[in-house]
Amino acid sequence: MISIHQSQFLPWLPFFYKIKKSDVFVVLDHVQYQKNGVQNRNTIKTSQGGLWLTVPVKVNLGMAINQVELVTTDCYEKLVKTLDMNYKKSAYYSEIMPKIEQIFSRHISSLHELNLLLLKELFGFLDISTPLVESSTLNIESLKDDMVIEIINKVGDKEYLSGKGALDYMDLEKFKAHGIKVYTYDFDYTPYTQLWDKQGFVADLSALDMLFNDLPNSKDYLCNNGKIERII
Repeated sequence: MISIHQSQFLPWLPFFYKIKKSDVFVVLDHVQYQKNGVQNRNTIKTSQGGLWLTVPVKVNLGMAINQVELVTTDCYEKLVKTLDMNYKKSAYYSEIMPKIEQIFSRHISSLHELNLLLLKELFGFLDISTPLVESSTLNIESLKDDMVIEIINKVGDKEYLSGKGALDYMDLEKFKAHGIKVYTYDFDYTPYTQLWDKQGFVADLSALDMLFNDLPNSKDYLCNNGKIERII
């Protein structure tokens, strides 16, 4: 089974669930960068609720994700301070954060390179061994559904795990014609340990929140809160 998704900055848990359930994951890095998306930001929990943790980027219209660079590498100091301010008291901060800081200390200027290194680092904590393929290495020429089908055919798989949102604009008949089975998944958050109790449980945060607060249970949590369903 193959899954495909744009490069993201410190993604949320459903993103990792999809990857863990796949035999190969293709990171879309050759497609157009999406402004105000989650390719350069994600949410964390603070005493005031959710907060965007953002990597400032310089981007021109139509630029591919793998062409986007950081505005300044000085932003890493601010990222560390923000995480320190909001998670220093979490149970497993001292185990996770040094690994993140090691990546930040390299002062990488490429957004995609940063995202990929962070993704692989979090794989280790979540016991994910799924191979990664960058779409830019596949010489893809198609767009939209045809692009997805071309990627699947080049990787040599015939089962595709898609997010539910994508089903709204997918032409499933095209996938049928190519003999590709399509699956989707649900991920239901059950409350896990978080800081800032007055805010209540907040879902849809970066996976860092789970790792900082409840590292020993994160692997089981990832596996037990998702469900895969076949569409065609």
